[in-house]
Amino acid sequence: MDKLSAMATFVAVADAGSFTAAADALALPKARVSQRVAALEAELGVRLIHRTTRSLNLTADGAAYLDQCRSVLHQIEDIEGGLREGAAEPRGRLRVEALVSVARWIVAPRIHEFHALHPRIQLRLGASDRISHLLEDGIDCAIRGGRLQDSSNVSRQLCEIELGLYASAEYLALHPRVRLPDDLHGHTRLSWFPAESHPFTWKLQSIDAQTHVSSSDGIVFDDPDVAMAACMAGAGICPGAPFAVAQHVRAGRLLPVLPQWSFAPRPISLLYPGSRHLSGRVRCFVDWFVALMEQTSDIRLTPWALAQALAGEEGASPQGRRKRVPPRFHGGLGKSSSA
Repeated sequence: MDKLSAMATFVAVADAGSFTAAADALALPKARVSQRVAALEAELGVRLIHRTTRSLNLTADGAAYLDQCRSVLHQIEDIEGGLREGAAEPRGRLRVEALVSVARWIVAPRIHEFHALHPRIQLRLGASDRISHLLEDGIDCAIRGGRLQDSSNVSRQLCEIELGLYASAEYLALHPRVRLPDDLHGHTRLSWFPAESHPFTWKLQSIDAQTHVSSSDGIVFDDPDVAMAACMAGAGICPGAPFAVAQHVRAGRLLPVLPQWSFAPRPISLLYPGSRHLSGRVRCFVDWFVALMEQTSDIRLTPWALAQALAGEEGASPQGRRKRVPPRFHGGLGKSSSA
């Protein structure tokens, strides 16, 4: 038995969720795929996969062995890639997982440029806001938001973003004005912070003040783009990254709510496993993405700057900071009023 081929086949089956799909991905007969996994189980003396006519599930031993297989196969790829890099363009598979908003609005629109620069790198881009275990999940590089816990991963902070609040014109027309944070009470809140214990307790700050606006009611989403789709349909008021909602705001599908208030800045960082040599594939993506972030001015857009640009007021810019705090703000309509 070729153990490395059997390990790679086992990983393919686990990733695909079926022997048939794995066979298609590997361009092998289904019987050959099944034989390899069966031979690996016989060699190890344990059952790796529970098979039924309708489903395929890893055993506890299979799940543990899968993590080790991925680690070994990645190390082999890195070693072989390092030997090739002196004479050739980096090649092979590269799995990147990014925040949904970053993947949707920053990486995806420019991913063809990376492919043109590095056509021999087989990039797989995932979009998720969940916290993944890079080595265990076979992820080479991740783009994450928020404060990161100390770990064995190498992290590189690239920028900070300020989330603001947004709603549709239809929603705001049918509900009381929001002039101050306390006016949020009684409004429907949409949240895509499912990992937080209190997704509707919003900690907001202005240039010279901070406040907590708590509620136990609202609708929670796992995906910020889905939350924004509901928001644009008139479901309620929703937090959003200005760079991710700017297009909708400029088109009138969303309006700023209390743009002089925002959530605390959230860092965006690049992570990759610190226990592995940084392969040429990962280095290519890291260098490309860092340059992309430097070129993308909207990533540093603040809620206030976006509202200023919408209102056409003088002095607004994608990197502008708040010049003043208007005492009141009319229900997200982009105009301030005197007290």
